[in-house]
Amino acid sequence: MGRYTVPHSDAAKQIHKHKKSLLNILDTLPSIIVRVDRDGRINLVNKRFEQFSGIAAAEAKGKLLETLMPQFAGELQQVAAVIDRQSPLTNARIQSGRGADLRCYSLQIYPLDSDVPGMAVIRIDDITEHVRIEEIMAQTEKMIMISGLAAGMAHEINNPLGAILQHAQNIERRVSADIPANRKAAAEVGVDLDLIRAYMQKRGIFDFISHIRSAGIRASDIISNMLHFSRRSDSGAEYIKLSELLDRVVELAGTDYDMKKKYDFPRITLQRLYAADLPPVQMSVTEMEQVVLNIIKNAAEAMADAGMKRHPRITLRTELSEGMARIDIEDNGPGMEEATRLRIFEPFFSTKEVGIGTGLGLSVAYAIVTKGHHGLIDVQSCPGTGSCFTIKLPLQGRA
Repeated sequence: MGRYTVPHSDAAKQIHKHKKSLLNILDTLPSIIVRVDRDGRINLVNKRFEQFSGIAAAEAKGKLLETLMPQFAGELQQVAAVIDRQSPLTNARIQSGRGADLRCYSLQIYPLDSDVPGMAVIRIDDITEHVRIEEIMAQTEKMIMISGLAAGMAHEINNPLGAILQHAQNIERRVSADIPANRKAAAEVGVDLDLIRAYMQKRGIFDFISHIRSAGIRASDIISNMLHFSRRSDSGAEYIKLSELLDRVVELAGTDYDMKKKYDFPRITLQRLYAADLPPVQMSVTEMEQVVLNIIKNAAEAMADAGMKRHPRITLRTELSEGMARIDIEDNGPGMEEATRLRIFEPFFSTKEVGIGTGLGLSVAYAIVTKGHHGLIDVQSCPGTGSCFTIKLPLQGRA
C-alpha cells in the first residue's frame, strides 16, 4: 500500500493557512516587526510598523528600512554584520525627538535561520513609559536614602547653630547701654561703656555680629527645609479646586517683592487651561502652594536670566489623568540638559551661582508631593524648548 500524500491543492491551502496564522500573530504583537535582507531592504512588516510609519506594507516592501525610519539608521547599518556573525544585536535605549516629544526605544536585530539565506528580523519597542518609571523609582530610592541622612545631619547641626545664634545675641546685649547691669560692670573695671560702644561701632564689630546672626538664621532656614524634606508633615488637609489653588499661587507670585523687583513677574504671560469637570482634591493647601510657587518662581528666574528674545510665558494646566488630578506648569524658557533634569530634585543641587538659593526648594517639593500627598512629580525638558513640571495627586489626597 503506497504512502498517503496530500493533494497539491490541499497543501497550498495548508501553507496559506499557516502563513495567515503567522501574520496574525505578528500583527497582534505590540512590537514593530520587520524582516529585511542584508542590505536592509524590507521583505515583511507587521501592522504595528504600518501604524508607526504611516506606510502600507505593500508600499514599504523592497525599500530601505533606514530611509523609512531614519531615527534608527545608525543601528540598522549593523544588519549585514549581524547576519554574517549569526549573533543578535541589542540596543536597549535609543532616544528620538526632543522636549515633550522625546521617546525611547529598544531595538533588536536577530539573524534569521531559514531556507532563505541572508535575512534578519528587526524588533522595535517603545519603552518611553518604562524608562520614566525606572527614573522615578531610582529617584524615589535615592530620596529615601538621602532623607535619612538629611534628618540626622540637621539635628547634629541644630545644636551648635543654636549656640552660635544665642551667643551672638548675648554679645549684643552685654554691650547694650540700656541695661543697667552692663553700666555697673563697666564702672567696676574702670571703663566707659559709651566709649566701648563707639569703638565697636567705629571698627564695624556690630556689623560683624549682625552678619553672624543673619547667616545663622539662613542656616536655620536650610535646616528647617531639610527636616521638612526628611519627614512627612502632619499639617491639616482640606479639599480645594486645583484652579483655585493655582490662582492663589499666581497672586502670591505677583506680589512677591524679591521676585517682582528682580524679574518683573507681571510681564510674564500666564495661560490658564483648567479642566472644568475636575473635582476638588484633598491636600495640605499651604504645602502645595509652596510647591507650585517654587516651580513658578524658578521658571520666572530662569527666563529672566536667559535673556530670551521671545516673550516669557507660563502655562498652568489641570486635567484628570489615569484617575489622578494632574497639574502641568510649563514655561517657554531656556530648558535644561538631560544631566540637569535627572538631578533637579536632589537636595543642594542648584544651577544658580554660589550663595544664591539653597538648592533645597525642589527637593522639599518632591518630598511634599510624594511622601506627604502620595503623589508623583516629574519634569520634562530640553535645551531651548522650555520645561514642563507635572504633579499628579490622588483625588482622595492624603487619606
